[in-house]
Amino acid sequence: MEDIITIVNIERALEISGWMNEAELRWLAEQAALHTDIVEVGCWMGRSTRALADHAAGTVWAVDTWMGSEEHQSALVDKHPDWLYQQFCTNLQDHIASLKVVPIRMASIKAASLLGKNTFDMVFIDASHDFEAVSADIQAWKPLIRPGGIICGHDRGYPPVAQAVATLLGEVGGATDIWVKQL
Repeated sequence: MEDIITIVNIERALEISGWMNEAELRWLAEQAALHTDIVEVGCWMGRSTRALADHAAGTVWAVDTWMGSEEHQSALVDKHPDWLYQQFCTNLQDHIASLKVVPIRMASIKAASLLGKNTFDMVFIDASHDFEAVSADIQAWKPLIRPGGIICGHDRGYPPVAQAVATLLGEVGGATDIWVKQL
């Protein structure tokens, strides 16, 4: 059986400020092309959201408070409280207008509860990076993933993230600094 090669274009994603590198964005775009109902937890200015939405056949639910994680507060100290959310909306305005991206401005756990009657085939976690927050995100979103879907996230090499993932999901695969588990 031949492998299906997905052609992706991440140029627009690379124009947005963020931490994900080209290989990670390419992986996200390739996965998005294979999945229909996607949740992204932790969106910052939309770099990874753009890679997902530009390639997804369905909807990307973008979950974030847009207040920044503890480690990013110094970058936001002189900004209006809505600045980060406005940047995200500007960067994704085409997909938000078409409803391909649905921003959900609230904490991850509350959003999972709100969306709990839905199921998803891909959840990507890249919000707060402490053990407790990553654990809570995995526990909240894992039950909402359809059989055969994936739960994945960024920063697999960061010790608190790696510990939470190993504790709750066991052995995971991955690409670059992304961890992934098929359910």
